[in-house]
Amino acid sequence: MGLILRQSFANTIYSYIGALIGFVNVIWLFPYVLEAEQFGLTRVMISIGIVGAQVASLGMGNVTIRFFPLFRNPGRRHFGFLFFAVTVPLAGYLLLSLLGWIFQSPLIQFYADDSALFGDYYLLLFPLLFFILYFHILESYIRSLFDTVAATFFQDILLRLFQTAVVLIYYFGWIPFGMFMWMFVGTFGLQALLMLLYIGFKKQLFFIPDFTILTLPRIKSMADYAAYAFLGSVTAMTLGNIDMLMVGGMTNLAETAVYAVSLYLATMIKIPSKALIKISQPLIAEAQYKKDLNTISEIYTKSSINQMLVGGVIFIIIGVNLDHVYQFLPAEYHAGAYVFLFIGLAKMIDMTAGLNAAIIRTSSWYRFDLYATLLLVVLTIATNLIFIPIFGITGAAMATALSVLVHNVVYVIYVQVRLGIHPFSKKNLTGIAVLITALLVAWGIPEFPVWGIDLIFRAAVGVAIVTVGIFVLDLSEDLQNFIRQSAASLIRRKRD
Repeated sequence: MGLILRQSFANTIYSYIGALIGFVNVIWLFPYVLEAEQFGLTRVMISIGIVGAQVASLGMGNVTIRFFPLFRNPGRRHFGFLFFAVTVPLAGYLLLSLLGWIFQSPLIQFYADDSALFGDYYLLLFPLLFFILYFHILESYIRSLFDTVAATFFQDILLRLFQTAVVLIYYFGWIPFGMFMWMFVGTFGLQALLMLLYIGFKKQLFFIPDFTILTLPRIKSMADYAAYAFLGSVTAMTLGNIDMLMVGGMTNLAETAVYAVSLYLATMIKIPSKALIKISQPLIAEAQYKKDLNTISEIYTKSSINQMLVGGVIFIIIGVNLDHVYQFLPAEYHAGAYVFLFIGLAKMIDMTAGLNAAIIRTSSWYRFDLYATLLLVVLTIATNLIFIPIFGITGAAMATALSVLVHNVVYVIYVQVRLGIHPFSKKNLTGIAVLITALLVAWGIPEFPVWGIDLIFRAAVGVAIVTVGIFVLDLSEDLQNFIRQSAASLIRRKRD
């Protein structure tokens, strides 16, 4: 776990710096600078771009993670694997762009009644899709080289800083909204370009293919995996964005903006999990290749308790201070409090279930991921169709929470049946009790007249209770070591 912990720590630091920048953007700048409909437009377009990029990739992102260990050979320039990684998705992009052009009218019509602004900027989806697609491919490649920190820096910090600059330029009236949208899309292009330059700086930019390594059995194996990984990743990404897309189509872009703000707050809970997955998945793939079940089991078990505790602390910090957070927002955004509650619970469920999806996707029975996720997409769409007309944006959050719960129950059972391992222990139950106690105590503190003091004190009490629980009840050796090392580092800095 040494490499995992080191890179997870670096990724988490970058992710939270990015989250702070994102907080300023999503909670302050965008809602105040843009009209709610304009802000909602940017969220819907990003969701469409993310799902579209998964479709256009034709599974090459997952193929890179799964099969790069077979190509790894610095002396042979990894047999020019990057050439295959970037050329295959180009075909997918061209095909998807053609379909997007042909079906332009019905797609625009879906949003036309309450989200007319979408039609005005529909064509911007094509460059946005291209930029997101190739950043995704390059990120998968650099992750396979066990370098996840740079991608996190580009994704979570630089991209958001670029978007901060663009929205400020619009705020000062230097550009009209149309130019703002072009520049907003351009930030994704700049992100992809910087990733390409970074790979070149690392001397890993090998585009000359070596076809000698592509034996017919290997090609068939990769193609078979790509087909299932393609459908699996597309359905998984659809599952993660269908709520935003359906809120935009079934309500309006203004409601989408409200939903997006609360969704962003809940997404902060899972930042440590994203960092862990980035470095753990290639290591799980290596362990699968070597049939090292002990390593897989260790990563699986530790991922559950560590993610649950860290995610729980973040849930507590945000949850007990939700009223203070919404003070930063215009009044119409306050309706999203219950969205945060349900999406936050969904994130906690997903983190507590451990890295079950990563284990399945890197195994020989990866096909299950496709079948299970397809059924879950159907469930999510059905529950959204039922809940959104009744409960509005809160209904979309409820549908997401239900889908995530079903998804993880199915995956945990499947890994248990296949490998005989599960991520849970008695420490999970103890940890849940500690988190609930911390939440109730922090929530029940009488309100201070100064909101800043109240916010900090509630958060500090919640964190302190969980920290004491980690040590006294021996909930996580990894987190104990991390806390000790962080404290020692702070002490050394003060002495210096």
